[in-house]
Amino acid sequence: YAYSLKTQLNDKEKLGGKLSDSDKTSIESAVEEQINWLESNPMAEADELKEHKKQLEEVVTPIMTKLYGQGGGAGGAGDVPPHSSHGHDDGSL
Repeated sequence: YAYSLKTQLNDKEKLGGKLSDSDKTSIESAVEEQINWLESNPMAEADELKEHKKQLEEVVTPIMTKLYGQGGGAGGAGDVPPHSSHGHDDGSL
């Protein structure tokens, strides 16, 4: 989830081009924090992964809700809709 968000933030054609600078900075900071944690904890338990994903979602979800609530886009294939798990229910970031 975190790596997917990072890729989309860097894509000006998708999510990266739709966010305000402050919202993009907020998400980038949260994403980097979670990626750093993941890389420092490669043997983390599933419960820990779920908790860190939840922390990231707590930052991302309100921003995404605001974006789509303003008609920021129809949600193309590369966009992350609010509460999206990208088909992963294992808590992976």
